[in-house]
Amino acid sequence: CLRRQYSVFAGVSYGKNVRDFLDSLVTRQLATRFTIRPDRGHLYHQQARTLYRVLRVEHSRNRRQASAALIARKLMLLDYVLAHADVEWVATEEDKVDLFAERFGVSRECLPQRTFTASERDEEPTTRYFPHKLPVAVTGDPPIVHFVALVTDTTGRGLEQFLQDHAGLLRCLPHWCVTAVGPNAALRLAGSDAVFERFLGSALVGLGAQLDDLRWYFKTRQLADRGDVARLSLPEIERFRRLRERFSGPAFSAIYDRWIVGGERALAAHAGLPTAGASAVGRLVVEPLPFDYSQFGSLPGVA
Repeated sequence: CLRRQYSVFAGVSYGKNVRDFLDSLVTRQLATRFTIRPDRGHLYHQQARTLYRVLRVEHSRNRRQASAALIARKLMLLDYVLAHADVEWVATEEDKVDLFAERFGVSRECLPQRTFTASERDEEPTTRYFPHKLPVAVTGDPPIVHFVALVTDTTGRGLEQFLQDHAGLLRCLPHWCVTAVGPNAALRLAGSDAVFERFLGSALVGLGAQLDDLRWYFKTRQLADRGDVARLSLPEIERFRRLRERFSGPAFSAIYDRWIVGGERALAAHAGLPTAGASAVGRLVVEPLPFDYSQFGSLPGVA
């Protein structure tokens, strides 16, 4: 964090008390102090394991040293969260999974995820959820989920990837909002509104209503391709035959090929989403950050 960020968080005026408190963390070896550029202020990195243990994230990667680009991304997110401190934020992977699985009844298969192959042959692959590591908030009644998408590139590809990775989850929510935040120049050049409109119009027509059938068909087809159909009951074989007729054609074959490689993400990218006019269900908000992060590079968060 920066000194000004602690001042906002603590609700105190910037001055000697702020400097003394942060310096005391350094003296007690709870944090380290450093600079990115000699003509800019200090940054403070809370690294003490004891602090993270209290927060139930003792092995968090936030304890590690990071590049200037990654530090910039974290400071941007902290600035945005501090500016909206009146809402409850959900930050960790575990808490996000609990939020959507328990409160909203969303299947884990629909959550944004990455699967990593185990280093040892006899170990199971590891699945990590919400790989973008961005904060989420829930407000209002009925509840509206707010996803923060950090935009630091000028191409719009980062926001596009974020939306595609979250497509399966968005389809399962009654109301949602994606907030694109970042430096003003990046947001302007990325064309966030255009990216969002393209995303809403990219789904295959009617696929959302039959997504469960398509998912079941793909899994069963995979068994059939392996010659492992003995476990299927007669009703399941009949269902497979019906769905094979419905999902024939090159479009579904292409999705199946992507599903074999990417799993649920391939379905999520093509899930039926609200039309562009359905603003009551999902919408995009663009919020430039009011601070300068140029000390971290011209494209912070990308390098």
